[in-house]
Amino acid sequence: MFQRLCIHVIQRLRPVHAHLYLQPGMEDCSDDMDGPVEDIGSRSCVTRFVKTLLSIMEHGVKPHSKHLTEYFAFLYEFAKMGEEESQFLLSLQAISTMVHFYMGTKGPENPQVEVLSEEEGEEEEEEEDILSLAEEKYRPAALEKMIALIALLVEQSRSERHLTLSQNDMAALTGGKGFPFLFQHIRDGINIRQTCNLIFSLCRYNNRLAEHIVSMLFTSIAKLTPEAANPFFKLLTMLMEFAGGPPGMPPFASYILQRIWEVIEYNPSQCLDWLAVQTPRNKLAHSWVLQNMENWVERFLLAHNYPRVRTSAAYLLVSLIPSNSFRQMFRSTRSLHIPTRDLPLSPDTTVVLHQVYNVLLGLLSRAKLYVDAAVHGTTKLVPYFSFMTYCLISKTEKLMFSTYFMDLWNLFQPKLSEPAIATNHNKQALLSFWYNVCVDCPENVRLIVQNPVVTKNIAFNYILADHDDQDVVLFNRGMLPAYYGILRLCCEQSPAFTRQLASHQNIQWAFKNLTPHASQYPGAVEELFNLMQLFVAQRPDMREEEIEDIKQFKKTTISCYLRCLDGRSCWTTLISAFRILLESDEDRLLVVFNRGLILMTESFNTLHMMYHEATACHVTGDLVELLSIFLSVLKSTRPYLQRKDVKQALIQWQERIEFAHKLLTLLNSYSPPELRNACIDVLKELVLLSPHDFLHTLVPFLQHNHCTYHHSNIPMSLGPYFPCRENLKLIGGKSNIRPPRPELNMCLLPTMVEASKVQWSQGHTGCRHSPSGHSYSERIQSPAHGAYVHVDGNLCGQHISKKHGYCRGKDDVYDRMLLDYFFSYHQFIHLLCRVAINCEKFTETLVKMSVLVAYEGLPLHLALFPKLWTELCQTQSAMSKNCVKLLCEDPVFAEYIKCILMDERTFLNNNIVYTFLTHFLLKVQGQVFSEANCANLINTLITNLINQYQSLESDFSNQRVEISKASSTLNGDLRALALLLSVHTPKQLNSALIPTLQELLNKCRACQQQRNSLQEQEAKERKTKDDEGATPVKRRRVSSDEEHTVDIGDIKAEPREALTPTSTSDNETRDSSIIDPGTEQDPPSPESSSVKEYRMEVPSSFSEDIMLAARSQHTEEQPGNGKFEECKEFKDLQTSKDSMGAEEDSEFPSTSISAVLSDLADLRSCDGQALPSQDPETNLSISCGHSRGLFSHMQQHDILDILCRTIESTIHVVTRISGKGNQAAS
Repeated sequence: MFQRLCIHVIQRLRPVHAHLYLQPGMEDCSDDMDGPVEDIGSRSCVTRFVKTLLSIMEHGVKPHSKHLTEYFAFLYEFAKMGEEESQFLLSLQAISTMVHFYMGTKGPENPQVEVLSEEEGEEEEEEEDILSLAEEKYRPAALEKMIALIALLVEQSRSERHLTLSQNDMAALTGGKGFPFLFQHIRDGINIRQTCNLIFSLCRYNNRLAEHIVSMLFTSIAKLTPEAANPFFKLLTMLMEFAGGPPGMPPFASYILQRIWEVIEYNPSQCLDWLAVQTPRNKLAHSWVLQNMENWVERFLLAHNYPRVRTSAAYLLVSLIPSNSFRQMFRSTRSLHIPTRDLPLSPDTTVVLHQVYNVLLGLLSRAKLYVDAAVHGTTKLVPYFSFMTYCLISKTEKLMFSTYFMDLWNLFQPKLSEPAIATNHNKQALLSFWYNVCVDCPENVRLIVQNPVVTKNIAFNYILADHDDQDVVLFNRGMLPAYYGILRLCCEQSPAFTRQLASHQNIQWAFKNLTPHASQYPGAVEELFNLMQLFVAQRPDMREEEIEDIKQFKKTTISCYLRCLDGRSCWTTLISAFRILLESDEDRLLVVFNRGLILMTESFNTLHMMYHEATACHVTGDLVELLSIFLSVLKSTRPYLQRKDVKQALIQWQERIEFAHKLLTLLNSYSPPELRNACIDVLKELVLLSPHDFLHTLVPFLQHNHCTYHHSNIPMSLGPYFPCRENLKLIGGKSNIRPPRPELNMCLLPTMVEASKVQWSQGHTGCRHSPSGHSYSERIQSPAHGAYVHVDGNLCGQHISKKHGYCRGKDDVYDRMLLDYFFSYHQFIHLLCRVAINCEKFTETLVKMSVLVAYEGLPLHLALFPKLWTELCQTQSAMSKNCVKLLCEDPVFAEYIKCILMDERTFLNNNIVYTFLTHFLLKVQGQVFSEANCANLINTLITNLINQYQSLESDFSNQRVEISKASSTLNGDLRALALLLSVHTPKQLNSALIPTLQELLNKCRACQQQRNSLQEQEAKERKTKDDEGATPVKRRRVSSDEEHTVDIGDIKAEPREALTPTSTSDNETRDSSIIDPGTEQDPPSPESSSVKEYRMEVPSSFSEDIMLAARSQHTEEQPGNGKFEECKEFKDLQTSKDSMGAEEDSEFPSTSISAVLSDLADLRSCDGQALPSQDPETNLSISCGHSRGLFSHMQQHDILDILCRTIESTIHVVTRISGKGNQAAS
């Protein structure tokens, strides 16, 4: 504040006192102006005050005194006021005074006494703030204004081409050896910018002085430490940046560049770094460095012993490329082994890059002088190869390398490849450059594979696989991917080299010692497996010996892995290797013979544990892939089960039962669909391979599991993959959720099925129902598996005993989700039953489980259970009769039939289900309904039929979708009515029933006529378009209802593949394949295993069970055409059913169960055709077709035909019953 106050006062006095600043004293009151110099400025109080301040520097100010900054700031501000002030200070030789003051502080022999004013002396004891604390030392920052003041005064002294400084001032600034004042304050780093201005002022029109000062700067740099030399480099930068300006300025840039090479030996790192900064800014520096590359690149980039110098040389090379993006990417890239791809450079920039790159390529022949590890270490070539790798921005640079290929090879082999050095970073950098120069450049790869010396020796490369030494691991992680990448590129271009490398001992060593450690060497392991893929690849033009070489390679590698891998920790390697190597049954049997199943089981156990316990591990994909390998290996054994070695290997796999149980614990809503399906596929194969073992162990476990869920009142824990409308779009992000514990949970309880968005129980009133759809007072839980039965016969509404609020067909997306989730599991249960029948193991437990699972699956409308038991009922054997008896005695079976008749009547549109009920309803009618209940249900059905007809639109011929759905509902209700009338003849029927049916029949026929006319019109349009060359209608995309059609004929016409091509008789091979590895008996002969009288007839695949309904609709014969006797209506229905069964048999060829077990094990492939995994919004009809017998919207024509025949048959039956009732009344 005091400094600012003084300046303010002087500014106010300046107009009066300025002309007095240079005048001598006026004590003698004379006008003589020639007084002595000491008297200059004595006439003004201002000058006297300034002279007093200047005298302080001569007598008392210490360098560490406080307020030096303000002191020199005052003098600086005073000098800037005008010419009078600066001339006054020059006349007092203030420059000398300040230089002597500054230089005097540097010697300990100069005692300094602080001069205090009288007031300051009096206050000395009270205030100590004039002096700094004792520990404070010399503070050069306080002298910033002093240097600025000196530079200002020097410039103010200029008169045209000369300085008018006094001899003392000039000597103070430039006198002495080595410019001591300049050297000292530059070294102290005091205001380098003003120092630069001072040098410019001193050297203007004085080139000789400029040369001497530059020489002093470089001499100082050579003598000082790198840290002390920093201010000098900063000053050099400022001198280099000067451009233009006033005339007379010396060429500092030329002086500096000429001298830089003289001192680079003393401080190379800083000099190179300084040049790297200057070359992008200064064209002269850029040209100078570029033209002298031969003098410094090898010396500092290759030969120098200090890594920092070599790195600085690399950065100087980068700075030569006139591209900011090129320089910045190199500086920001920590790994210098990544080439700059897709970096656009201007033509001028490319020319410079190629000039630099060519110089470096030319040094390849000399680089071998620096690879002796004993003399030069192992890192000298790293910056060299790193920068060359960075230069590979296009194929042009890669082709420039071609002429230097042998120089690189001679550098690599043998001096880098053979010495037993654990971490040779020179080799790593060379291989990285070599790999990148070969990528996308087949010309360079061809140089390798066409040189016999190279192909013979390139596989010899010393590698130390010390997995516990972190330095070695990190080195291998960087070096091995490039090395094996080069080998892969060669194999991709040369089949001969591929065969040669496949048999090399070092490759087998790498498979054995590196691939089991995929987490430590991910890049190298990936390249090795890519090589393995090339080793086993077959071409059409291969010779026989080459194919044998491939077989031998696979055999050797598989055996190596089976010996060396630890299944508990190396599952990743096991999966990757087996996925490539196991291509044929011979390969897979080799795994079986060498305890491979045990090894894979160990891997599965580890993954199973991690899946449930290690929440941070995402092993779902590994589990799925491992199970797919399991499936292929198990399938390969089935055609060879008659061989004793195969049978013995399966018997030795003692963990198979535990393995199957763990597979079952993955079947829950926490597992994604691909994992559940993989588990079920493997389970199916296990059952087919060892039916006795798995029927004995799995069936009780499954039965107990389902019963537990039915009896338990504890709510089930549902995971993110359970079908739920709210989670349609959220399932994908929940793959990391784990179940609380391993559990089998594929139960479908009534409370788990979401109610339909559209409730269709119209007119249903007067009955209180629970949330599950039951009346609290009407239903109790039976002791059998939690099934529900009525106890009083009070029936109400259309859905009298609705278990769940769910109505199938109202939400096609949800229907498909349910079907996709449960379908494969129900197929597995169905397979257990089929296999049990074949093995005569259909126990009571399995019967109960079969019906319980079928009861749970009623909302899915699957026809697996009805078809199985229909066929079993038709088989005249003791076992089948006993099974049918056990089934009919099960209370759950009665509830199953009741639910179909009361809740799931649209299920009856499936001919298989309808035929099933014609067989079994009469057997269990007493358990299903009492006579009163049956009568009430018949009356309710009739009432509902009349109400439904009345609720239809008066003209619904144009409502195509509604026709299909309404027809399906009406047809199901009519079939249910016919079934009930077959077991109970009511005393009186509603008189409005027959007229209603007649009117409904007329409307249906009208719809048929309209449909036929539309079909004819569309056929004409298609023919016209075909004649015009338009796209056939079959292949064009259609909209609205036609978008979801499916060609049933195409599906039916697909031929089945032969599963065992090597066998002469499919039946014989498949029959003989059904053995139990748990027993040591020989497999049964084909003759004895195919003549059992209870052998079941089934379709060729389970997917056909679902397709049967749609196929049979075209040739259906409606029941009820025979004559009804009073108590024999059921026989007529049976006759009708038999005729339908004959048609089905003629349309769908069947084989024995043993002949199709192979097909049953491939159910997922069938499912893939039937249920394509596409967007649910675009494939609704396909999924619903499976669940409802393919009643899609565009199949309304078929359902209309069926409905017409059903109505006609029902009219006939009702008329017959009504006539009998009238006769009885009369």
